[in-house]
Amino acid sequence: MGGRGMGGAGDIGSHAAQFFGGLFGNSEAPYEDAMKQYQEWAAKGEGAQNPFLDFGKQGLPKFQQWLSGMQDPTKFINNLMGGYQESPYAKYQQEQGMRTAQNVGSASGLTGSTPLMQFAQQNAQNISSKDMNQWLQNVLGVNTQYGQGLENQIGVGQNAANALTNMYGDMGRQMGEAAYGREAGKNQDRANMWGGLFNLGGDAAMMFA
Repeated sequence: MGGRGMGGAGDIGSHAAQFFGGLFGNSEAPYEDAMKQYQEWAAKGEGAQNPFLDFGKQGLPKFQQWLSGMQDPTKFINNLMGGYQESPYAKYQQEQGMRTAQNVGSASGLTGSTPLMQFAQQNAQNISSKDMNQWLQNVLGVNTQYGQGLENQIGVGQNAANALTNMYGDMGRQMGEAAYGREAGKNQDRANMWGGLFNLGGDAAMMFA
């Protein structure tokens, strides 16, 4: 009987520990701490990526406007040419060409002749056409670089969006696992509490049997 009583006391102590461990236990605490850590580091990650995301967003309406401006090629070129101004160097060449033609006319006695005037005018037109074409090529090159710059800007935002998407995906999995662990901890505490209580009830029944 004494041995049985000691063993019964040991069982009661073990079962009481099980009951109070379940009642006052906090098995979900590590998972809650982990979830807080996930959220804090996610906020830091967002803070690092959001400036690049915002930068990319700012490029989207500009890129759309840039594309829409070239939907009608004829209108686009005409708009560009509306800003053309003859370069000082082209004017200088034309003046030099006219002066040369006049000098040649004076020396040869052909001043004011139709062929000479036609040659001088054609030369001036060629200079003007070359200058205009060069200006247009430069402007189109700048326009192309502008479009590429907008694409790069959007690319920066896209990379940031991808990084955030991956981060959110990883965080979602980690938070899901932590939430599952937290609920499992709560269930374990409840199981210990009720199991301990049930065992204590059995111990009490054996003591008074």
